[in-house]
Amino acid sequence: MPMKRVYPDYFSRFQCVADRCRHNCCVGWEIDISPAALRKYDGMRGEMGERLRASIARDENGAHFILDENERCPLLNQNGLCDLITVAGEKALCQICRDHPRFRTQLTDREEIGLGLCCEEACRLILNWNQPVQLIVEDDGRSKAVLGKREQARLFQRERLLSVAQDRRMSIFDRMGRIMEADENAELPDLPFEKWVNVLLTLEHMDKSWTILLKKRQNSRAFAAVDDRTQEQLLVYFLYRHYLRNQKQYPRGVTAFCVLSTQLITLLCEKPEDIYEVARLYSAEIEYSDENLDAIMGSLHEYNGGR
Repeated sequence: MPMKRVYPDYFSRFQCVADRCRHNCCVGWEIDISPAALRKYDGMRGEMGERLRASIARDENGAHFILDENERCPLLNQNGLCDLITVAGEKALCQICRDHPRFRTQLTDREEIGLGLCCEEACRLILNWNQPVQLIVEDDGRSKAVLGKREQARLFQRERLLSVAQDRRMSIFDRMGRIMEADENAELPDLPFEKWVNVLLTLEHMDKSWTILLKKRQNSRAFAAVDDRTQEQLLVYFLYRHYLRNQKQYPRGVTAFCVLSTQLITLLCEKPEDIYEVARLYSAEIEYSDENLDAIMGSLHEYNGGR
C-alpha cells in the first residue's frame, strides 16, 4: 500500500565506505536471514549458491549466517568486501544487510527512515551536519491511510520537542531542560556521572572496546568541551529515532532516555574528537541491544511514574 516516506535531509548524502570502514558491519554482528532471502539462496545455482547454503545455520527461530572464528561473515573477503555483491549485486542481499545502518519506524500513513549512529560513516554525517535537521516528506498522494488521534498527538509532540532541541537561541543545556519540562516535567535520577557509568557496566556488553572505555572513564574528571551543535544533532537523532517507536511502551521514559543518551555520550568523551567513536559504541551497545534499551528506558519510565 502506498505510504508517505519521511527521512532527515542528510539521509540521501549517506554512502557506505565499504572496505575503507574501520568497523565493518559484517564483523561481530549476527546476521539474520529473512524467509524470502532464504528461499532465494536455496534456489541459487552455481558455486555461490553452494557456498551460501553451506554458510547458513537454521533452527526453529529462523536462519542466520555462520560467523567464522573471528566473527566475520563467511561472505566477507579479505579486502573487506562482500563476495555476494560482487557475484550477484546488492539486490541479492538479505534485508538486514540491504538496510543497515538504516532503521525504519512504521506509522499508519507513513514510514520513517533514518541512519543509525552505530555506523561510523553515518555517525560522521549526522554529527557534522551544520544546519538544523529538516524532515523530508515524500507523498505521491495515493495513500488513503489516515493517522489516528493518538498517533497525531505523538507526532505533534515530537515536532514540538524537535523544535526546542534546535532552538539555537538557547544553550543546549537549557534546551534539554525545556524538553524535559515539555514532557510532563520528566526527570532524570540525580546520579553523579560515575554512578551512570556503573549502571552501563552492569548491562550486557558486546564489544570489549566499550567495556574498556567505561572503565577508563569511571573515575575520570577530564571532560571534553563538546560544542552545542554536536550535542544538538545527537539530541535530534535520539528524538527522531526513538520518540514515536517507544512512546507506546515507555511513554514516561523515552524523552528522558533521549536527553540522558546525549549527556552520557558527551560526558564519556575525554577529547572533542572522541565524540564519533563514543557515539558509535553507545549506539551499538545500547540502541542495538533490545535488552539494554529496555533496561534503561524501562527504568526511566518507572522513575517518572510509569507502570
